[in-house]
Order: sequence, then structure tokens, then C-alpha cells
Amino acid sequence: MVAQIFLDLILHARLPLSLVNLIIMDECHHASGSHPMREIMRQYESLKKSFPQKCPRVLGLTACVIHRKCKKKDVMDTMKKLESAMDCVLVTTTDQEVTKYSASPKEKIICYKSDTFSEYQEIISAQLQGIIEDVKDDPDIEDKYKKVFIKKMRNISHIMETLGDWCVARAIMYEMEYFDDVERIEDVPALRQLMASLRGRLQEILDYCGREEATMSPIENVSNKVKRLYDIFHACNKVVYGLIFVERRNTAKILYDLLSAAANESDNLAFVKPLYAVGSMSRCSTDIHLAQLELCRQKETLNKFRNGDCNFLVSTSVLEEGVDIRKCNIVIRFDKPQNYRAYLQSRGRARAHPSRYLLMVKVAELQEMLETLEVYREIEASFTQLCHNRQLPTRIESSLHFAEDEYIAPYQPYGINGPKITGNSAIALINLYCGNLPQDKFTVLAPEVVYEKSDQGCVAEIKLPINACLKTKVRGDCMENKELAKKSAALNLCKKLHAMGELNHDLRPAEISDDSILEGLVEVVPEMPIKAGEPEPGTRKRRQLYEREVCQAFTYYHGLFKLYSIIIQPTGTQHTSLLVDSTKSDMSVGLICKRSLLHCPFALYYTKWGEVEVRVKFIKEIMNLNPELMRKIEHFHKFIFETLLDINSVLFDFSSRNTGVYIVPLAQASTIDLTLLTQIYMLPHLRVPIVYRSAESFHFEKSSYEDAIIYPLYTTEEPVHMFYVTEILTNLSPQSEFPDSKHVYSSYCHYYLQKYGKSITNMQQPLISAKHLPKELNYLKMPAMSAMSCKSSNKAKHHPPIFVPELCGVLPLKASLWWQIMCIPSIIHRLNSLNLAHQLNVAMNDSKLISKDVEYEKINFNWPEEIITRINNSGEENLCASLMKSKSEYIHPFVIVHALTLCAAHENFDLERLEILGDSFLKFIITEYLFLKETESHEGRLSLRRGKLVCNRTLSSLAKCKSIPNKMQSFYLEPPLNGLLLGFTIKPEVSNKLRSCNLSHDKWPSLPKSSRLENLQEVVKNIGGEREKASRGKKRAASCYNPWSEHDLSDKNIADSTEALIGAYLLAAGADTAVNFMHNLGLGVYNNESLLKCQLEVSSSLLSRESWAQSELNKLYKTACLDRLEHTIKYTFKDKSFIVQAVTHSSYTLNKVTDCYQRLEFLGDAVLDYLITGHVYSHFTSYSPGQISDLRSYYVKNETLAKVAAEMKFNRHLLHMAPKLSISIEKYLKLMQDDYEEDTLNTEDDEVDAEVRSLVLHSQH
Repeated sequence: MVAQIFLDLILHARLPLSLVNLIIMDECHHASGSHPMREIMRQYESLKKSFPQKCPRVLGLTACVIHRKCKKKDVMDTMKKLESAMDCVLVTTTDQEVTKYSASPKEKIICYKSDTFSEYQEIISAQLQGIIEDVKDDPDIEDKYKKVFIKKMRNISHIMETLGDWCVARAIMYEMEYFDDVERIEDVPALRQLMASLRGRLQEILDYCGREEATMSPIENVSNKVKRLYDIFHACNKVVYGLIFVERRNTAKILYDLLSAAANESDNLAFVKPLYAVGSMSRCSTDIHLAQLELCRQKETLNKFRNGDCNFLVSTSVLEEGVDIRKCNIVIRFDKPQNYRAYLQSRGRARAHPSRYLLMVKVAELQEMLETLEVYREIEASFTQLCHNRQLPTRIESSLHFAEDEYIAPYQPYGINGPKITGNSAIALINLYCGNLPQDKFTVLAPEVVYEKSDQGCVAEIKLPINACLKTKVRGDCMENKELAKKSAALNLCKKLHAMGELNHDLRPAEISDDSILEGLVEVVPEMPIKAGEPEPGTRKRRQLYEREVCQAFTYYHGLFKLYSIIIQPTGTQHTSLLVDSTKSDMSVGLICKRSLLHCPFALYYTKWGEVEVRVKFIKEIMNLNPELMRKIEHFHKFIFETLLDINSVLFDFSSRNTGVYIVPLAQASTIDLTLLTQIYMLPHLRVPIVYRSAESFHFEKSSYEDAIIYPLYTTEEPVHMFYVTEILTNLSPQSEFPDSKHVYSSYCHYYLQKYGKSITNMQQPLISAKHLPKELNYLKMPAMSAMSCKSSNKAKHHPPIFVPELCGVLPLKASLWWQIMCIPSIIHRLNSLNLAHQLNVAMNDSKLISKDVEYEKINFNWPEEIITRINNSGEENLCASLMKSKSEYIHPFVIVHALTLCAAHENFDLERLEILGDSFLKFIITEYLFLKETESHEGRLSLRRGKLVCNRTLSSLAKCKSIPNKMQSFYLEPPLNGLLLGFTIKPEVSNKLRSCNLSHDKWPSLPKSSRLENLQEVVKNIGGEREKASRGKKRAASCYNPWSEHDLSDKNIADSTEALIGAYLLAAGADTAVNFMHNLGLGVYNNESLLKCQLEVSSSLLSRESWAQSELNKLYKTACLDRLEHTIKYTFKDKSFIVQAVTHSSYTLNKVTDCYQRLEFLGDAVLDYLITGHVYSHFTSYSPGQISDLRSYYVKNETLAKVAAEMKFNRHLLHMAPKLSISIEKYLKLMQDDYEEDTLNTEDDEVDAEVRSLVLHSQH
């Protein structure tokens, strides 16, 4: 574990030191100064004072006690300091056997002669010196930056002198490549100009070098030092692995290039396969992506060295310690070691047997190197003698060691065993807090520190960035120096942040991502914890089962029955021969139920009979419904459903206790047809043949086959097919010629005798023509016009089948009545959804929005478009702005049905467009509340709270509490497979068996009618086997549930429907009604207090009411020329603090009187999104939700807004202190001037793209 991470765990009580038994610190010689290792031991010392028995054991490991330049006389003092810091003694081995296993390479000094300058080098050196002099003389550049550029020039000279002429061009390219690493190079205009000048001059030198070096050789045109390195290679065994240590990064890279080129050119060096490894650049410390790339490259290099793909690794000190590499035969110090640690640890890398350690040195510096090595060997020998029988440091010595730099008591609000902040950790904590504040790429937010010096000492004041919650300066105590004063102020600042809740209980910046972020906003019912691997709540993948709700009118069992007639009439001009019209039929269908049934006219559609209008009409309350009549009604109801939907008796039971509504036949006077009820009551089931036979032959009654439904008696196929008679063919008889192209059958009687074994007794009976009754029973979806025309065009091509009456059964119900009965599943489905919507409307809104009349106007699928048209015609410019003022006391229940219907239902409508409107309104209302209520919270905290409040997880959780998922329409209606079967329920034992077998819902209807409960397991297995292939390739496996009473929904579906309900209430009744729905849903309700309904004042952005603040505000107003901005936008602010805040960037620390624009940006983003949504929604009523989203995204994206802002010259009024921002603005404006345009709009339709361009042109005017 990294020492800093372990220290953080200790300080913030994540891992108390008292719970640790053993600490092992590798490279423990770093435990000095303010290194994390020493801070860990400081906490150890603190624990030792209070609870010595809880202290862990400490083991420090190091190859070298001394890690800085040190004289022999200072060795003992350095050892004592390390022992005091580590609270231990230094020990080394005395066993000579150990030395056999330690690195003991043979040391050798390799000397080389100094080089004389060539003419080429003199030219380059003169050019570089000229640049250095010009940099020194530049008055606009600070000294610290001059040193950086001068160092880069001298780096080039160093490479030229160390490696030779061949490397000069590469040295120049290296330095030019890393010019951008200069700190704040983009922030200072003078630095940018200097860099541009230097690039030009270095490019000229580089061009010259390129021409000269084209004829140079990597073998000959190198320094004497490199040539000696070649000699070392020549003396090496061809199977060798070695390290070459250099001092500088650029030397490592260019020496690698040189050795690679030399190996390619010289056969004697062909065995050399070099790579290089260096530490991270300064740029990598701030750029995570670069750091990751650097780390990956370094790992790849070390892996190649270990695998033998490389045999010589050129490296800086990065490989001296802390990295595991392979054993080396040879280690070459190309540059001499800088201190004893570098010497000892680089030598320790030569671990192979045998191995050599070579130090390269100039002849003139040989004596100095010998003396240095002698000192190193003496230090090493002294360690062997001194690290034995040493005494542990006393408690006083350890205490004094840490007391030397411990002037400030730590902040421990939760006691000695709780988290703490020390003077040393406070500064890092403040920087971490500032780093978590909202900021853009142009600004690195940092605290501002101001010092006051006096005779008594130094005092520091710290001011946090402009967008922090704490706006005032925090002052520290008077201390001896600046460093201590800064620590004192930082610690006091941490105390204030903790008191404000900006630091959590662990004394870390508060980063709340769980439901606690919603505290004070909403009360969300906690859900069961999810198991590993399960989808997260609120996502599309998380699906759960919900009971499909049946409306109260269908499940109410008390009081008198109410009789309703169902009137079905064609609408418009009929283009089909089949006519479904209950007003022209002798019989019709009705419903009886014990609760008022909300109803409104609606349409049904079918290609055979076009479009019809369905009206439900209340007839009367039934006063004398005796038990016998009730049994007949139940019998009729049961037979109708069993026959129409082919209900499987193995699966279902019928009971009158399971329904509160019944289907009844009505006579012309809208009275219950008792004759038909009695007739049906006498039958075991509806499909019973009506036989007209004498002793000899079948007797044909024409009236029995007019307007009749027939079914064949000569086949045993399941399900039984039924047909409606279209014509009685008096010109044909059973003896007529059979229409057979192969002439196999001579007549109809011959056909039935040969194929089915059925003989016909009456040869005089006419034949009948009949058409197949459709299996489709969902008539809610409006068919496409192409389907209608296709049916009409194909009508003449298909001849209806011909039947013999004697071989057919006749349903005891007329065809005209049966067509009406076939509409019942669709009617029941629509009435149920309308009544559920009415119930939801009653529960979720004020009583004044509920109509007392249970009959509403006809369903209109285009109601949103009509409202939009009415608003547009009234002169309102924006739909959403109009809806904020709109009020209505009337909401049609279909509006709610619209918002509850998913695309998967394949209806004429769905919730998606409403969801877009509701989503933007929800975001706007929540944003407005948070902005006005939480005036101290920064934009990051506000965005987090808003995001958590309006997220799918919160919305779906609240919707579940209001049973909204139970009312949603989520599937395509197929009445036999998933329709509402009033009175029928699945047998509990069968349901339990199917669920235990985990049979998917789409396979439940496939259960054979001949199945037995004891054989159900085997039957289910066979069903699964038959359908296994069909289910392959599906994206999602079908769930196991009862398809007639349950459905599965994703949390995303539920959240979408909730947003659609908000959009529906907004569009139909205005903003107040939508907010009222949100309140009743639980959004913004905390401790029974409605947060969204409360009236909040708009407070001024001015941070202080004192006179100096107003004066400062006026100065900022004039500085930014905001009077011109007000003239541009054609609005004058009464409170100037708002416009000043709106133009203040977070980098502009000179503004002490307002916040930066981030909070206003948070509000403006929601306002813009809401208004743009209203504009797009109202002007493009035919667009799909995807097209609306694309168009809205184009309007609100940064590129569009930047273009408008640039054209209106808003940038001239921006207050900032971020030079990088100025550069980016200048670049963008230049692109604008060059008429640069980037097409980034991706839409579903090219039509949208063209519309956007015209709208943008319109908006610019």
C-alpha cells in the first residue's frame, strides 16, 4: 500500500492504527521531513503516549540509511534521527554467509578523454548561447521562467558535449517536443510570444543540423565517452543483460536512439538490443491519461527486459530502487552517482554471478572519483560496525524528534480515537476540497493565501475560491514563519468547513452519492438490497412483476346492478360489405355492474368492417334481479368467454366471486333478453349442433342459417374454427360438381364421404357459403390505409369456402350479435384503462378537477395537437411559457391513459412525446426550488441533489407507492393470451406448478386442454422443448408470470410513465396542476411539508449589504460594460448583482461581492431546456420523440449557444482571470470569422437537419 493512502486511512479513522498489528515499511529511509512515512510514525507516537499496549510492531527495510549527500561525520546523526522517527534501532547482519547471497559485483572505473569542440559544435553552441543571452535580456519574462528556457538550451549543449555531433538534432527535437511542459505557458502572453520565437529559432538550427547530420555516422560522429561505451560492449559476452544509468531524461532517450542506430550499422554491436525507462514527466502528474500511457509504456519496457527481448536498459534513477527487474551481468554508471544512496542502490542491481559494476569518468576527474568512492566504502564499513547492539531511542528522544515541527495541535472533534486533521494534512485537505468544487478545464481552483508580518510573527488568511460555500476569509494564529502560519489558517478553515457540513464524519470532503443526498427533499421508501449481479434500481435492465389492476367498477360487489348498453355504429362511409351496427340489429350486448362506469365514446377498427364508434349508455338500475336470472346471466357470461377466447378448462376456473361485471344480451328495447338467456342456460356449451332430423334424413330450415355462425362437425381439430354465413346457395346441392382441378371427387357428397367418412342424407338441401371468423380480437389499433386497400383489392381473388348444412353446427347466437360480442374484449380493455385513469386522477389531484358526470366526450388521439394549436392561435410565442399561466378544471381520463401507455402496447398513441415534455418541466421545477431554497450550495451540490431527485430510481420508487405500475398498459392486447378474463382465474395448484417449473409467460396459453395435474411436469417440459428454438436469439429471456393478471416492467418504463403523467397534466391543465400531481406523488414532500408549493423569495446575489459592497458592485458593472450588454439583450436589471454574477467566471477572484456564474448556469440550463422543449414540441407535432430529442439537443448544445453568444459579443463582457480561456475564445472567434462550420447534428431524419438550419437562421434574428 502506498504510504500516503495508509496515512489517510489512519487520519480519517478508516483504519485506526490501534487495529494494526504489524507495519512493514520498505525504503524506510524516506521517513524524514514531511514524508507520509514520517507522518505515519507521528501518529504512532501519539498512540504510544495514550495507549502504548495498542501500538503495532514496526519493521523498516532499507538498503541505505542515507539518501542525501552526507559526509562521514554526519552519518551517526542521520542514523539517530531515523531511529527516533521509526522508534526502533538499526540492525544489519553479521553473518558472513549472508554476503554470499547479496550483490557483490566487481567494481571498475572506466576512464575517457575529454572531447575538443568541432567546428560544427562551435556553430551550434554559438547559436544556443545567443538564445540564452536574448532570454536573459527579456524584461517581460520572470526569472523563474527564464531559468526554465535557459535550462532547455543547456540541455541541448549537454547532449552535444556528452554524446557527440550525431545527437544534436535529436536533442533539439526533444526539447521542442516538451516546450508545453513549462508551467502556465499558455497563461502568460509574454511566455507564449517567447515560446513562439524560440520555436522559430530552434527550427532554423534544426534544419541546419539535419543537413549536416545526414552524412554523420552513429559510430564515428560521437563523443569519446560513447566510444568507450562501445568498447565496453565489444568486451562483453554476447549473452549479457545490463543497466546503463544516466542522470537526465533526455540523455536516456537520445542515448537509446544512438545505441539503436549503432546496433543497426555495426555488426560488432548487432547483439545490443536497447530500450529506455524514465520517471513520469511533470505533465503526467496533472494529466491522468498521460500518466496511464507512461505507466503502460514503462511496464511494457520492463516486461521486454525480463523476457529477453531487450538486453540493455538505459535508465534514470527510477530503476535504482522500488522496481523488480531481472538479474544483470553488468551495470554501467554512464553518469557518475550523485550520492551514496545512488552508488549503493545502482551497484545492488548487479545481482548476477559473476557481474561487474562500471563507473565512467573523465580522466581529469579520476582522482575526485577515487576519493568519493573511498568515502562511500568507509560509510558502508561504518554501518557494519555501528548497526549492532544499539539502544532503542528513549521516549523523550522520540517525543522531542516530533515536537521539533509540531507546533499546532490536531483537530479531533470525535475524540482521540476518531478521525483527525493535523497541521500537515490540513493544507492537502483544503486543496482536495477545492479540487472537488465545480470547475472547467480553464481553471484550477486553489485557495488564496495572504500573509501579514509583524514583530510578533506571521499571520495567514485563506480565502476559498469564489464558488465555495464559505465566502469569508479564515484567519490563522500568529506563528514563527509563513509555513506554520499557513498550516494554522488551513486547520482553522477545516474546522469551519466541518461545522458547515462540507467535511463529513470522516473529515473528508462530503461526497454523498447514496439516498442521503435527498435528505430534506423527498422521503423515498427504502428498497430491498440488491444481490450481487442484479441490475441497479432505476435501470432498464431491472424488471419486476406487478399485478395488473382491474378498475373498481369491474370488482365492486355491493348494491344494485346498473345496466349499460353497448352501442356500436359505423362511422363515415363504409367501404366493406360487412356491417357491424347494433342499432340495426334485433339484439345487442350490454354490461351490468354495481358501480357507476365511467365511459366515453371511442373507436374500434378492423379491416373487414372499417371503423365503428362504441358508446356505453346507462339504461337503469335493476331492482328485481332474482337469483335464478343471475345464474342464467353468469352462465351466459361464462359461455361467451369460453367460446370466444377458447378458454382452457385445465388452466381456469370460473366463479362469480371473481368479477363484478357481466355480459348480457339485450333486446331492441335495451332490456335483457330473457328468452336467449333461458335458451343458452339449457345448453352444456355454445357449440352444440342443432339437428333437424326425421327418421330418414336431415331437414333444412333456411331461417336457421341466415345471419348465422357455423362450425364444421366433421373434424376434430382444436381449436374449433367458426365461420359466418354470407350466402345460401340455392343453385347448389350436395350432388353438385365439386370444384377439384384434379377431378378426384365427383361431387360434394363424394368428397365428404371419401375424406371424412361422412354420408349426407338430404341431397336436396342447398349449400352455404361462409367466411372464416377472424382470430384477431384486438380492434383498438387503427390499421394502416395500405392494409385496408390491400384487403379490398384481394377480396375478389379469394372465393369463400362452401359447406353442407347437414355437416355443420350452428351457434345459438346470430352473426350480427356475435360480431358485437367479438368487440367485447377490446371494449372491456378500453373501459378498464379509462376507469383506472379516472381513479388515478381522483387520487392524485384536487377534487375540483374531477367531473361529477361519468360520461366524457369522445376519445381524441390528437388532443395534444389541438391544445397546441389553440395556444398558438392565441398569440403565445412559447408553449411552455403559456402553460405556466394556463389553468383548467377539466381533465379527460384518456389524457391519463395516454401517459400510462408504453410503445410496447402498439396502440394509436404512446407516452414518449409526453415524457419529453414532463421530463423538462420536472427538471425546471426542481431546479427552481433548489436554486431559491439552497442559496449557499454550489452548482455541483445542486446538480447532485437535482440529479438524485429526478432520477429514474426516485421516480419509479415513488410511482410504485402510488400503484402506477399496476395501471400501466405495457403489452399488445391479444385477448386469448393476455386479455382481461372477467370471472376466470387460474387454478392455484396449476399456477404454483407452472411457477415452480419457471415456465415463461408466453408459454402458459400453450398448455394442452387434455393435460392432467399429475402429468403437468412432463407437459411443461415438452412445451419448453418445443419452443426452445423459437426463444433462441431473443435479447431477453421471457419471465415466468401469469400473463392474464400480471405484467413485468422495467424501472425505466415506470419512470418514463411518471414523467409522461407530469407532461400530460401540464399540457391539459397547466403548471399548477402538474405541480400538484408531483406533490401527491411525493416529489418534494418531506415531513408532510410540500416543498414545491411553498413560495420562495428571489434573494439578491449580493453577498453583503454594506455600502462598500454596493460600491464594488458598481465598479464591476462598469468594468464589464454591462450597460451595453443590457442594451444588447433588451432588458435592464433592477438588481445589478444578477448580471454581474452572470458574467463572473470562477477564476475572477477580484469579485468579492457576488458568486460566480455557476449557480445561474445551473438555473439557466433548466430554463433553456424547458423553453426549447416547448418550442420544439409545439412546432413539430409530427416528429418522433427521437427527432424531438435531436432537435432539442442541437438548440441547447454548447456549439449552438457559443455561436449565438459570439455573434452577440457576450465574450466582451466576461470577467475572468484565465488566460487559457482567452486563448480558446480567440481561437473560436477566428474560426467564426473564417466561416468555419462543423456539422455535428445526427438525427433520425434528414428533414430534421434541414429544419434545424432554417430555425437557427431564424433564431439569430
